[in-house]
Amino acid sequence: MNIFNRFIVTALLVLFTSKAFATSPIITKIERINVNTILVTFDQGIKPVSHFDVPIEGEFSVKLYTSTTYYLGSSNSLIVRTPTAVNPNDNGFATQWQWEEPTLTATDNDGLSEITINLNAYHSDFENDIGHSSLDYINTLNLIWQHDLSITSINTLDTNEGTNLEHTLIASDTAATFSIIENTSGLFSLSGTNNATLSFDGTNTDYESTTKSYTVKIKATGNDANENTEQTLTVNIKDIIDTAPVIRRFTISQGVNQGRLIIKTDTSVT
Repeated sequence: MNIFNRFIVTALLVLFTSKAFATSPIITKIERINVNTILVTFDQGIKPVSHFDVPIEGEFSVKLYTSTTYYLGSSNSLIVRTPTAVNPNDNGFATQWQWEEPTLTATDNDGLSEITINLNAYHSDFENDIGHSSLDYINTLNLIWQHDLSITSINTLDTNEGTNLEHTLIASDTAATFSIIENTSGLFSLSGTNNATLSFDGTNTDYESTTKSYTVKIKATGNDANENTEQTLTVNIKDIIDTAPVIRRFTISQGVNQGRLIIKTDTSVT
């Protein structure tokens, strides 16, 4: 076998081996990265390709649901979304793809923290660099996303029993608005600009009672209604002397009894 034929055989064997042992792209993570953006991460780079003269579309087929409620798609259909590549290489392959999902507003309005996502990239003609298509993905999507908003004011306060208290709430976003989401005792209220003044009605509090601290859960909401954070604030009741002191009057009797001074105690007065 001449050198050229050996080269051809070797090249074919390498191609066959790479095809035989290569794996299809796998979705390793789907996450919500802000108010309405979903990010998909693959274990290897992919990009949209065309087959049989069909134009490149580069689409994901998606549905979002919890139990029998479908926020996107239905039990037997998926909705098409067109993602964009995050930091693709020179050939257009990227391990991360994202798209804007307006449906997330409905999940926020219903107070959901997670939802099932079914994502199909196969029919969208996404492939890795040797032509392997991605597999379907069905898993839980965490709807809680990280952001910079936080409540920076202290969350532990002290006040004397029977005393009212006012506290100024402060958030990292000065335009944030505060609200009370849990107030079991009913002693807390908000007022002032952006509801930033927290009032505690301690008029009837008593350190000698079984309750020596009270809590309230505060929520701060930024300019975007979906950017929010929570803080549990505790007010501790301090004891004060609430019994008047007893004053006793002493008188010294005249004379000495066996060399000792005689002191008599009169009736106690307060």
